[in-house]
Amino acid sequence: MSEKKITMFQKVVWNLPSLTSNGLWGIMAGYLTYYLTQSVLLSSASVGGILMASKIFDGFTDLIAGYIIEKTNSKWGKGRPYSLFASVAWVFIILIFAVPSFFSTTAKLTYVFVCYTLINSVALTFFNCSEQVYMLRAMPNEKDKSSTLAIGGAIVTYGSTILAIAMPIIITTLCAKKQGWTVLALAMGIPSIILAALRFVFVKEIPFTNETNDTAKKTKVSVLDMIKHIIGNKYVLICLGLVFFYYFNSNLGTIVTGYYFTYNVGNLTLLSIISATALITPIFLLFIPKMLEKWGKTKVLKMGLLCNLIACIVRALAPLNLVLYAITSLVCSFGTLPMVYFIGLLLMDCMDYGEWKMKYRVESAYSAVSSAGQKISAGVASGVAGLIMGATGFVSGADTQSTLAMAGIKGLTIYAPIIVGVILFVLISVYKLDDKMDQIKKEIGQNRE
Repeated sequence: MSEKKITMFQKVVWNLPSLTSNGLWGIMAGYLTYYLTQSVLLSSASVGGILMASKIFDGFTDLIAGYIIEKTNSKWGKGRPYSLFASVAWVFIILIFAVPSFFSTTAKLTYVFVCYTLINSVALTFFNCSEQVYMLRAMPNEKDKSSTLAIGGAIVTYGSTILAIAMPIIITTLCAKKQGWTVLALAMGIPSIILAALRFVFVKEIPFTNETNDTAKKTKVSVLDMIKHIIGNKYVLICLGLVFFYYFNSNLGTIVTGYYFTYNVGNLTLLSIISATALITPIFLLFIPKMLEKWGKTKVLKMGLLCNLIACIVRALAPLNLVLYAITSLVCSFGTLPMVYFIGLLLMDCMDYGEWKMKYRVESAYSAVSSAGQKISAGVASGVAGLIMGATGFVSGADTQSTLAMAGIKGLTIYAPIIVGVILFVLISVYKLDDKMDQIKKEIGQNRE
């Protein structure tokens, strides 16, 4: 493959589907439980149950999508066609925020389950599973990959943070009535459908030359081969753990923080001020590519996750001190940014390690693992939040909550991140692939000749 570099415009356009699907939908998805319990008036336990069921089911579809992508050889490329699914997702996102009022409770739950499953199990599954496959072919230059991911981090962080700042105010004004949520979804959805399609239009795949980035002799890969590739690669399993627990904590926080500021703090609009601190964090992304070159991916991620853990512990010392809450939230954002936006680089290393170990190459299965980790974690987070809030006596739509219900909300918001922070730090500490990559790539190159 030639080392042709891509333009700044292409780097920006590349990240627009991630902004709409992972950024904007990520924020909206976090408020989905709030919408369904406060506006549609479904119980938190039933909402948590159906979202968790959908997400767990969704995790199994990633392998199917990965297999289909692995077999794709279209005139547009291997991963490129599936980037359009980011636009398709927004059609169903609009629908899920338009639950018909005349439906029975069972019909409403079924409607939500179907829409949520189509968003995640179909549309975003194919989009996310094609990400690394598409990038490998669109950006053969390693520095292009790092700089594009850094730019993407800034775009997604700023876009999602602006929405996160606005959401508490929007909820108390536009979304005071159920129809307001539908208006909001339409206002966001129509531009998102257009923006998400621009990557497909402007960023083309560069065909491999003489299979230089694949095994020298093309091997037919079955689903069983893909499973063996994943199970036999301990490093991709560590990456799966990192992805799962980070996104579990992120989704859990998005779900319960609105409740925490509504009932425990007593003022939901203050959450906008806390969210505004995240506007500073993308500046840090400008320095990460240089840090990766100097210290390596693992060390940078490890330092960041240690900062995140310390900040979570400090926050728990005075959880109602909003100045401390804002500062520790900022540190947590700094600490997790390297992992969030550069986990794809670790997965690409895992692809090379898998080829070196198994003697044949698989790509889309690794993207599928990352996608499955994200989506299953979101479902589990919804389920855990719903079940714990239900068990502690949370009452949907009530002006006040019992002491036990508020304790449940506090535990999910303040103490759960500490547990997850410990797990993340342990996982990155046992990831030792960085030091082996130079030799692995050298041997792979020799085997392909």
